[in-house]
Amino acid sequence: MERIIGIDLGTTNSLAATVIEDGPEVVAPSGENPITPSVLTRSSGNWIVGEAAVAQRLTAPEQTVYSVKRLMGRDVEELAEEIKELPYAVIPAQRKLVKVRIGTEEFTPQELSAEILREVKRRAETALDETVSKAVITVPAYFDDAQRQATRDAAKLAGLEVVRILNEPTAAAIAYGLDERKDGYVAVYDLGGGTFDLSLLKLSGKLFKVIATHGDTRLGGDDFDRELMTLLRERLLAEHPEVTFERAETQQRLRKTAEEIKIRLSGSPETAYTLELPECGIMPQGLVTQAEFEERIAPLIERTLASCRKALRAAGLTAEQMDEVVLVGGSTVVPGVRKAVERFFGRKPHVAIDPYKVVAIGAGIQGHLLAGGRRDFLLLDVIPLALGIETLGGTFSKLITANTTIPAEVAEMFTTNVDNQTAIDVNIYQGERELVEDCRNLGRFKLRGIPPMPAGLPLVEVTFRVDANGLLIVSAKEQRSGTAAEIEVIPSHGLTQSEIDHILEESFDHAISDFNTRQLIEFGQTAARMFRGIEQCWTVAEATLSTEERQELRTQMDVVRSSMQGGDAAALKRQIDALGELTRPLADTAMGRAVLEELQIAAGGSGGRNRKPQPKSSGG
Repeated sequence: MERIIGIDLGTTNSLAATVIEDGPEVVAPSGENPITPSVLTRSSGNWIVGEAAVAQRLTAPEQTVYSVKRLMGRDVEELAEEIKELPYAVIPAQRKLVKVRIGTEEFTPQELSAEILREVKRRAETALDETVSKAVITVPAYFDDAQRQATRDAAKLAGLEVVRILNEPTAAAIAYGLDERKDGYVAVYDLGGGTFDLSLLKLSGKLFKVIATHGDTRLGGDDFDRELMTLLRERLLAEHPEVTFERAETQQRLRKTAEEIKIRLSGSPETAYTLELPECGIMPQGLVTQAEFEERIAPLIERTLASCRKALRAAGLTAEQMDEVVLVGGSTVVPGVRKAVERFFGRKPHVAIDPYKVVAIGAGIQGHLLAGGRRDFLLLDVIPLALGIETLGGTFSKLITANTTIPAEVAEMFTTNVDNQTAIDVNIYQGERELVEDCRNLGRFKLRGIPPMPAGLPLVEVTFRVDANGLLIVSAKEQRSGTAAEIEVIPSHGLTQSEIDHILEESFDHAISDFNTRQLIEFGQTAARMFRGIEQCWTVAEATLSTEERQELRTQMDVVRSSMQGGDAAALKRQIDALGELTRPLADTAMGRAVLEELQIAAGGSGGRNRKPQPKSSGG
């Protein structure tokens, strides 16, 4: 069988793994470090990747790129604060994305990531003594479609076919599935160099199911370094107020020293440092304690715990219900992180597999499985936020709900509300609120060529398909004419954490008011249809109803109109029901067979099957 390797494309480090005779293992040429730093530098028109590039961060900071993963699928506005800390130039590009400028050359994050992937691919091929062309590549669980697509594009540039995009916590679960065979719940706490994810999994027999996820695509070890840099900067300015930090060399020496302090504090309660600044003519020294470091990063750790709380709330679980807690990512070796996680979940975290390697190992196992290798378990992943379309009145009709297992396919039938409508705009949204104005637009397309028909007669089937990589395809088909259209949804930029927080938190905070607003819109549409029906039948009403009955009907219509202007959905519903009672004699005695036949046509011969309102109309 053709080998499919697993690749952990990380913010700080990247590595590959596969399954060999003795089981899954990280692969690298003999004598070489299996971990490739995700750093690259430009020299004489060529790229240098890995350890050799790391050394250039001090001597050529403007030409040395790191933390590329944090640039994937994001725009300048989202990256405004991070760009200030980077020695290399990040500039706006097309479709709201960014490029990195080195000298006179410009590169997309995909092109830069491709160079890292090429180096990982080279090392794997050297170690295995065979050509590698297919891979499972991991991404943070909260990478959106744009970021996932950017990862696929990078792999393609590197000469790799991406067989599967796999969530990093899910990969960790696969790795631990080698020796963990008991039922229960597992929390996968994944804190890497630039991202954080918390995934909750239910283990049942040989089934792994991700039941909830939450994360922060802008939180990781890089931010720990930044806090230590701030500490060093404060100390330096206290002794040498004349020092400036405008030079890129100074910033990089600060960063390098901060990284070294962080690493040493993982195994020691304190560490001494020497900050070499030849460009400033000074070499300050000092001591940093683990307690000082933990105090600095405490707010960052708390942000990870806030994500844990949100994931638990979404799953309807408590921290105490977790049977296992798994730590993933290099930043979880920080003692302060491990202590905080233990306190939060009330149990010691599981670290049987090297946190630096566990994601790559899981991806390697998944690649082996997809290549035809045997593995006695099934893993099901989920989508984090609801997906749906805009319907009449600006309401959000959810076709796929949050935490639905993927791959998934859902189809629902919609109809029109305007006579002779020949086109429909299908506007696709992601979110948890009841109105599209509070959700995120993912894309749109137009279904044209619908034959002119009375309102309610067209049957438009809208289908949402989410593949195993989390990518979305939306299609629409008018059933009577066969007219169809579809789109692969690739948003123009990434979903920021503030947007994620807005979607999730606002959905809880405004659940009651959103529901009331949606009901007001839907009841208003019902009332409008009733008014049109009454006006169309008024001539018959004059012949069959008494003056008092007609006046009572008019009065109740005015009451309904007044209720439509108010904000009480329940009150509007009561007045509509009352109007319905008054119109029943009219329907029974005056509408007759013709009206009943019209209603049957409008129902599409479905025996009165309920259908949702139409997507937002376009054209007459």
